[in-house]
Amino acid sequence: MKKISLFIVVAVSFLYFLQAFAVAPADYGLNEGDTISTAGSSDPDIYIVNQFGYKRLFLNPAIFGFYGHLGGFAKVKSVSATTRDIFPTTGLFRNCETNTQQVWAVEVASEDGGVLHPVQMSGAAAVSQDPQFFQKVFCINSKEEAWYPKSSIAYT
Repeated sequence: MKKISLFIVVAVSFLYFLQAFAVAPADYGLNEGDTISTAGSSDPDIYIVNQFGYKRLFLNPAIFGFYGHLGGFAKVKSVSATTRDIFPTTGLFRNCETNTQQVWAVEVASEDGGVLHPVQMSGAAAVSQDPQFFQKVFCINSKEEAWYPKSSIAYT
């Protein structure tokens, strides 16, 4: 019994340590909402970072064009591959323009294409599986949501 309790204390302490020293965009000279790309890459994908240290890929240049308020390609910050890769990529989206609660998971189907799958679980279930679940959900607009084909096959 003491071994199990000690293991739990060590595990919780380790998780706290990881959370306390999570990567923040500010640690790399970035802010919430900055768009980034890696200079010199043969496929210069564009990502946007959030305040929690996650990034999402603009899967297609057309999608990036749906977000004119980001300033276009001229406002994309060039970062090293190391900096780009320090932020985990997520493919979870929610249409914040319509304030729908449905979360979608993108399946990359080709170089510049994807399919949205509905995430079929309650918020409580999502958080019980992954305490940072909602930190990984990025807002999208109606144009982007309509751009993707949708699958009825749920992501769980």
